[in-house]
Amino acid sequence: MFIVVGLYSLLMLASLVYAQASAAKLTAERCSPCHGTERICDRLGKRTADVWQQTVKRMVSNGAKLTQEEASTVSEYLTIAKPGSKHLCK
Repeated sequence: MFIVVGLYSLLMLASLVYAQASAAKLTAERCSPCHGTERICDRLGKRTADVWQQTVKRMVSNGAKLTQEEASTVSEYLTIAKPGSKHLCK
């Protein structure tokens, strides 16, 4: 039983890491054409979820190529990403 719980926990952790890496890649691909990731990385950990949602919405209205689902993914990622995030801030 402990082995099953341990394996499940490991799989969940791996899934979470993969999801964050994917969201970081999407953010870098879609946001850096207009401004580098440095600008984004400087703001990580300093904005609320609402502010990130508004920012992403504004960027989409300015031409960022994101579907509604992708915009949600980017907003969620930016909300939880820590300053110096290794997946985005190289």
